[in-house]
Parts: sequence; C-alpha cells; structure tokens
Amino acid sequence: MNLEPWLILRVPEASVFIYAMPAGKDFKTWPFEILSLILGVPQIEMEFDSLGKPCLPQGLGFANWSNSKTECVLAYSKECEVGIDLEFYRNRNFESISKRFFAPSEITSKAEVFYPYWTKKEAYYKCLGGNFFSVLKSNSYPNAKVWNLQGPYKEKHELALCLKLK
Repeated sequence: MNLEPWLILRVPEASVFIYAMPAGKDFKTWPFEILSLILGVPQIEMEFDSLGKPCLPQGLGFANWSNSKTECVLAYSKECEVGIDLEFYRNRNFESISKRFFAPSEITSKAEVFYPYWTKKEAYYKCLGGNFFSVLKSNSYPNAKVWNLQGPYKEKHELALCLKLK
C-alpha cells in the first residue's frame, strides 16, 4: 500500500498528513491499515472516547477520518488533535437544514455556501468535541484553526480540516 500523503500541512504548532484512500479499498478498514503503516505497528489498538472519537494509544499522535459516498480521507498529526470532514454535494433542502442547525448569519439555500460551513463545523466538532448542536449553531471556532481545502476528487465536494491549538 502506498504511504504517500495526498497533502502535508505544516503550521507552527504541528505537521498534519492527509491521506486519500486509493481506489478499490474499503473505507471501513482502510483508516486502520494506513495508521498501521504510518506508526509501523502490525495492528492499531484504537480506542474511542464516550462520544465515539477515535483515540490512538498515548504518545502515538492523533488521527481522524471521514468518508462520503465510497471515498475516505484520513488526517494524522503527531503533535496536535485533528478533525477532518469530507462531503460530496447532493441535493438537499439547504435552507431548512441551515435554519435548524446554523447561526442566523449562515442561513442559506445554496449548496456552495452550505457545504463549506457544514464541513468546517463537523471538522471542528470532531477535533474538539463538545455539544454537537452548540457547535453547529456557532459561527466561531475558538481554540482551533479550521481550513476548507479542495480535495483530490473530480466530483464536486468539500473538505475541511481542524487543528486544536495549544
């Protein structure tokens, strides 16, 4: 299996390696396979906290992954907690969903506005935790740095990455 990251992000606090699942892999097992390769261990002993957030054993770093359709991306950092979210565009009632879950200033009927907000909020929640609905209703990201990225896919999608700042 290729261990080449799709993207390496270096910030003063950390380096983050983002991997895109190769074609033909299973998005349910691939994150564990790639983490085994990254960490040089035969099998990952992944734990999950009370909210279902994946946790590597102490000292091995931080990982998070997201899948949409049949694609999967994984973010890994030795230095700081990470959250990542991938969403492929599909038809939805964006105005209704954003009225229910977003801050008033973020309400929209346009997919091109909705998905960047949604993926940033989801990546933030996956990185820092907290009350999911409070995170969605907020339009700020305290104690974190969040980016929208363009992923490696031809089909229209959004990808967001969040790092917990120290």
